Amino acid sequence: MKPVSPQLAAVLTEPELRTLLERYRRENWRGIQTPEWQARIVDDIVSDKGEGTFEQLAGVWNFPENAAILDIGSGVGAFVSACRRRGMRAFGIEPDRIGQGGSLTSIQIASRRIEHHVFAIATGEHLPFRDRSFDLVTMNQVMEHVSDQKAVLKEAARVLKPGGAIYIACPNYLRFYEPHYKIFWFPLLPKFIGRLYLRARGRSPALLNQISYTTNSRVRVLAGGLGSQFATIDLHREKFLKKCQHGAFLSLRARMVSRMTRLPAIGSMITSAALRFLSWTEGGVEMVVVRNS
Repeated sequence: MKPVSPQLAAVLTEPELRTLLERYRRENWRGIQTPEWQARIVDDIVSDKGEGTFEQLAGVWNFPENAAILDIGSGVGAFVSACRRRGMRAFGIEPDRIGQGGSLTSIQIASRRIEHHVFAIATGEHLPFRDRSFDLVTMNQVMEHVSDQKAVLKEAARVLKPGGAIYIACPNYLRFYEPHYKIFWFPLLPKFIGRLYLRARGRSPALLNQISYTTNSRVRVLAGGLGSQFATIDLHREKFLKKCQHGAFLSLRARMVSRMTRLPAIGSMITSAALRFLSWTEGGVEMVVVRNS
């Protein structure tokens, strides 16, 4: 584990955070995202209070008092900061470089958002923590960036306490969209074709070389490989089933499908088909893996 330089400990003001984020995006994401997209993302990051993960886990897993939390791929530290504001013992790790590999890294920015030294340069494949150290391990938009997804998930499980949870959110690469480049993309497009396609559109393939495709079924298989002491909850699946139960869909088509899932004899088949379709078309993967023992 490589600690972050202590001279970066001064807490940032919001204008200082924005200035650093703009520089970080220019250096690391040039040629990957358009300037317009980068400006929008900086706005989103500045306004992000890190509460999204709490909202997603509500009703699924309860935070214990004085919870110990590890955020793998902590980015610029929004979630760790939110946990610290709630009095939780939260820590974040992040690799030293991403994208084009500029001189300013996200973990340097994160380290200046909190008074304590809670961030370190490390990878998910080799976590510098003891077994059963954390109540919650989060990987928000991380699994697609690691070189060995199975090893990262195994390491997350290793450092998880009994009764603890792993929160996973990542893109679904069965969609016709690449969420980092913000462009049309064929599902699971072979990388050598993807590099040619990106260059034809005037984009740098630097980030594509760092991406490992993720899908709902792949993440589910990886989670299932952790063993019988772990239970996987597909949050998108659970939300869909709950909406079907209550008919709480906005679109007419979805409401019709919801009614059909309650038909005798064929309802279960329609539900299975709808869930399979959802796993193909859903914009992202979102799961919670709970350690029972």
